[in-house]
Amino acid sequence: MVIEPLDEVLMANAEFYSCFEARSLDRMSEVWEHSDFIRCTHPGWPTLKGWGAVSASFYNLFQAQAGLHFLLLDTEVRLEANVALVFCTENIVSQRPGPLVSSLNIFCLDSIEYRWRLISHQASISSESFG
Repeated sequence: MVIEPLDEVLMANAEFYSCFEARSLDRMSEVWEHSDFIRCTHPGWPTLKGWGAVSASFYNLFQAQAGLHFLLLDTEVRLEANVALVFCTENIVSQRPGPLVSSLNIFCLDSIEYRWRLISHQASISSESFG
């Protein structure tokens, strides 16, 4: 069975959120490119640059956060050669209802391992609310 590039990107995006829900830094490390080029902006945080800062942020979030579950809404993918943009709305389910989060995940195709790696996660609280 041949998996189409669009499906591979969607699986990589799903794995990102699965790692987050599992609070697994080891799995999260497999999703991300490990370079100084990558960027991550969690809602309300400054932009983090480089794998060291990004991985430290997930380590801290995994230690402090209660379990989270993501329901992804309005997911759209744009695929251009070896770069994929995934736009989605995160409905974060936790102990209490929260705001929706608008997210953009950018993946780049690793030409050696032929694997989509996350190079940027940008998330901000939306003015919309769920329910």
